[in-house]
Amino acid sequence: MNAKRSILLCLLAVLAALPTDGTAAAAEPAAVTSEYACRHYTTQDGLPQMLTEYIWQDAKGYIWIGTLGGFVRYDGFEFIPYLKGKQENILSFCPGPDGSLWALGFRRKHVVDKEGTMRTVPLTESGLLLNNLNAYSLPPGLALLEDEQERRRQICRLTDGGTETLLASPLLDDMDTRRRVYLDSVTQTFYVPTPRLVYRIKTDGTSLQPIVRAESYSLLRDGKRLLLFAADGIYEVDGPRTYLVSACRFQAPDYGVAACADRKGNIFIHDAHNLYRLSKDGSVRRIVDGINLIRQMYIDREGNLWLATYQGVYNFFQLNFVNHRLNDHNDILRAIDQDAQGRLLAGTLNGRLLCGPDAAGLRPVPYPREADNYFLPRTARIGDTTYLLGMGDVLACDGDGRRWLGLPQRNYQYLGSHADSLLVATRQAVYVTDARGRILQTHEGLRGVFCACPDGDGNLYVGTAYGLVRLRGGERRDIALPDSDVSCTAMTVSPYGEILFASGENLYTVRNDSAVLVQSYASPIRSVHQTRDNFLIVAVIDGLYITDNRLLQTMFFNRYNGFTGIEPQAAHIAETDDGTVWIPCVDQAVSFHPHELVYQYTTPRLELLSAQASADNVNWQRATANADGVIRLEHGLPNLRFSYIAISHSATDNVRYRYRLKGFQEQWSQPQTGREVQFSNLPPGRYRLEVSALLGNISSDTIGVDILLKPAFWQHTWFWLAVALGLAGGIWTLAYTYYKRRDRRKMDNLQREIKLNNLLVKSIRLKSIPHFNANVLAGIEYFILNHSVEEANKYLSLYSRFTNSTLLDVDKPSRSLDKELEYVRLYLSLEQMRYGDSLSYRISVAPEVDTATQVPNMILHTYCENAVKHGLRNKAGNGRIDIEVTARPGGINIAVTDDGVGREAAATFSTSSTKQGLSIMEQQIELYNQRNDRHIVQTVTDLKTPEGRACGTHFELFVPSHYNYF
Repeated sequence: MNAKRSILLCLLAVLAALPTDGTAAAAEPAAVTSEYACRHYTTQDGLPQMLTEYIWQDAKGYIWIGTLGGFVRYDGFEFIPYLKGKQENILSFCPGPDGSLWALGFRRKHVVDKEGTMRTVPLTESGLLLNNLNAYSLPPGLALLEDEQERRRQICRLTDGGTETLLASPLLDDMDTRRRVYLDSVTQTFYVPTPRLVYRIKTDGTSLQPIVRAESYSLLRDGKRLLLFAADGIYEVDGPRTYLVSACRFQAPDYGVAACADRKGNIFIHDAHNLYRLSKDGSVRRIVDGINLIRQMYIDREGNLWLATYQGVYNFFQLNFVNHRLNDHNDILRAIDQDAQGRLLAGTLNGRLLCGPDAAGLRPVPYPREADNYFLPRTARIGDTTYLLGMGDVLACDGDGRRWLGLPQRNYQYLGSHADSLLVATRQAVYVTDARGRILQTHEGLRGVFCACPDGDGNLYVGTAYGLVRLRGGERRDIALPDSDVSCTAMTVSPYGEILFASGENLYTVRNDSAVLVQSYASPIRSVHQTRDNFLIVAVIDGLYITDNRLLQTMFFNRYNGFTGIEPQAAHIAETDDGTVWIPCVDQAVSFHPHELVYQYTTPRLELLSAQASADNVNWQRATANADGVIRLEHGLPNLRFSYIAISHSATDNVRYRYRLKGFQEQWSQPQTGREVQFSNLPPGRYRLEVSALLGNISSDTIGVDILLKPAFWQHTWFWLAVALGLAGGIWTLAYTYYKRRDRRKMDNLQREIKLNNLLVKSIRLKSIPHFNANVLAGIEYFILNHSVEEANKYLSLYSRFTNSTLLDVDKPSRSLDKELEYVRLYLSLEQMRYGDSLSYRISVAPEVDTATQVPNMILHTYCENAVKHGLRNKAGNGRIDIEVTARPGGINIAVTDDGVGREAAATFSTSSTKQGLSIMEQQIELYNQRNDRHIVQTVTDLKTPEGRACGTHFELFVPSHYNYF
């Protein structure tokens, strides 16, 4: 009995000596390193130097950074350098009284005006230098000056003309490089820390009882408290007395210790290499370490924490994101959740299981591990048990107990919970099991399962590569999708029981078994999660969207404003009891509190950066406003371009802009991230550009600028009035001229017709010459008396035909050539019967002559009558007349030739001749030619023998084709 009792006691002693899981975990080194997310700016981002000295934010929101190689302005997107390429150490900034910025070096002051141009002036005429170590805590506009031996120190106010001394005390010379003089604006007292004492001097120069506290570094007012930071802790100052607030030791006070407070009441402290936070309970915790020489700490108006260091500039934003990396760089965190005891559980790619009270306490714990096990980024909780998806099975963690459920060996890809059941899925099937792994239902025949989620109404939705499927009991229904190629890769359920599922870049909900688009994002969705306090988290490849469903406000986070995780995994997003959300990424896991990220942001201040105008949308010129604030542009610059910015360093990619150009478009544009707008081919007129910036559900003040596009001279009203008057006058002049010319033309035509009629009357009178008719009738009588009746009848018939033709055509201006030839043949036949054999004639017409050509009426008769009357009648012996018609280019040529006595001899025989026939014909031809471009040409030639004796007359007439006689 005693032996058994001894054995039992030994076994109990051995068991007591064995470590528990917690003890074993505590003995293990930390598996995870946790750091606050930050953005690190270096020379690769645009800094002129890695050695930075000072950070300051101006009223517009720009961050100014002083370095050992000049200074830069940062707007959240790019750095604008000043003093580029010059080794000028910029130690401080302050605003100028005219809205300019002063960048302060040791000896010089660099003034940047509102337009961005810079000029350099001496800092002071006294030859003193700017102190670069002891003055960081002074307010902007005050400077600590000293000589080259770092003596004769004085605190001065900077002015346009130089400096104004506020305090010159030898006590300032007692500060070494680790102390910072401080001005308390409440008590109007300067505090000068030294290795032994802290001197107090009123702004009027009155010395007060010093504070006896050795190794004091700096001071900070926190509301009603004035805090003193010393080597052995933090003290509250009350006159010359101090009271301990927190006992602590700063690890690297080589260059002193300084502090600042944010708007939430947090107090941050830094030494040369570390950043600390003073909690409201008085404890000091180091939150950042390993930084090479922190020169200054700055908190901007949005609460972002900036550090100027000798490794560049750090922006820790508002310390909202924490990154967690495994110390084993060959492994990554994949599955994260919380167990019933409030501890974190994490599974890694290499199959390690980690457990701890928080991320810093995560350490490996044992479990029944298969040799090649790994954990997938899927977890679930039912009651007090947390489940992790491993290789081909599910690991159940209940307190310190861990076991595999023993599911059939499958390539499981998804794990979730459904009431008191587990959802375990392969790519082809979904299994519903109880908490111990017994399969209750099997849904097979699915293709490419990605996820599953119940809706709280008895339906189970399964996301597949070919869409969404609803399962209820034995019923299966495909959800109608907007596109047959829509695949469902992630799912969650809203507090109202609505299913939300992701496909590509779109988020949908389900209504009446149909998919309805909720929101489109800029990149593919990896996972979604609905928190208990109604935040919707959508993780996309390049960032994170967080929507506060109560405020209907969505904010986007990426590496520019705190979320530095690379590509969130298609994983379960865990939420712990305190509201912390955990997202596994490819390189690390990221934790945050959504309610600290989506809040009432500071209203951004909107600024119009530039206005430009162009004639061709290629060459742009600056457009500036006049004294009245109006931009006036000459004609020929119809294209306008404006750029603007609303600076937010904590929500860089969340600022949206909307605009309208009144006078061109009265409605606001849709909000967009672009910071530039362009208008093309604007007509002349008055416009007003208005721009507003939106950040979440808040809006900035609207800014605007008036623009006047001047019209060209021909676009003025007076010009068109002048044109109208000119046109009216021109039309009146044209009309007057037209009608006047028309009337003159009518008058000319009327006169021409009268003249033609008179000529026709004269011609008729001439053709009906009484003595000609008497001679013809006498001849007929002679034939009747002395010849046969037949010859008399022949003579009478010719005369009748001649008279009839004369009467029919006497009033016509022209007739065809064949009729004219027939008429003259009748005339010559009558004259031949009268003169007998003493008169002969010949008529010759060339074959190519068109006998239908119109010729002046009785033109041949006139020529022949003139030849008979004046040329042949006075000739002794026989006489002859030749008529020849030939063709010429563009018309015909008519020639009449007689062999009479000639015109000169005829004039001597007959002094009573009036030559009316030829004169009338010439006048008629002249009138006809006035209506034609091509004229009738008439020539008369006197024929002579070689001896110069007259031997006849030659008449020649050219008649153009298509000649107009009317």
